[in-house]
Amino acid sequence: MRGLKWLARLRRHDWTASIIELVIVVVGIVAALQVTNWNQDRLDRARAHRYYQRLHGELVADRQSIDQTVALWNTVSTYGRAAIAHAERGDRVAGSNWKTLLAYYQASQLKTIELEDTTFVEMRESGDLGLIADETLRKRLADYYRMTGIGTRAMILRHDPAYRMQIRGLTPWHVQEYIWSRCFRQLAGTLQDYIDCPAPISEQEAAAVLEGYRRSDTLLQNLRYWMCVGDRDRRHAQGRRPAGGGHGGCGPQVAGSGA
Repeated sequence: MRGLKWLARLRRHDWTASIIELVIVVVGIVAALQVTNWNQDRLDRARAHRYYQRLHGELVADRQSIDQTVALWNTVSTYGRAAIAHAERGDRVAGSNWKTLLAYYQASQLKTIELEDTTFVEMRESGDLGLIADETLRKRLADYYRMTGIGTRAMILRHDPAYRMQIRGLTPWHVQEYIWSRCFRQLAGTLQDYIDCPAPISEQEAAAVLEGYRRSDTLLQNLRYWMCVGDRDRRHAQGRRPAGGGHGGCGPQVAGSGA
């Protein structure tokens, strides 16, 4: 009897209404999920756009830093070639002992490149690199920041060359003080300017300093090395891979800091 009553209730049940209610519930759930996904996609796109803007700004700043360092190196390289010409052949800059001494000293100048990776590191550590939808772009960015962090590009002009220490050890202190106060100008940020300043000492005194440079057993070798490394790094910064191995074909520095 109970079974018959149960079957009777099933026959009287409005199955059409139940099915419609079920469909409404399912459609509502699917719609809610779609709305949630759409909203998350919208938030992701907005976050990715902010990341793109920050990456662009940092890459532009990197490019400016590289360009400024390359420009400075071109100036330093000109001084270095003049100093090498004197060390090898006795050629003086514009026939002046002072200008030649100044070329030796300014050839030791350098400027490091500080590349910005804040945004990329933040994206990597927060698991947001997937927001860069273009896989090729994502790989190129990863390669770029890998090189700036631990690879060759990270070492562009991050040097403390033996020549820099050596020339400062051989140059009288009062001459160095004069160079820093009258022949060098610090501009905005890390920008530098080198000035063709008048001589603080006589040509005879400058000649004596130059003779001390030329008596050094290692100064010329270290200057050649420094010019080679700087030129290698300049080419690399401009996107041209240098020839050679770890030293870029320049060979090792030479120890020694005196005459």
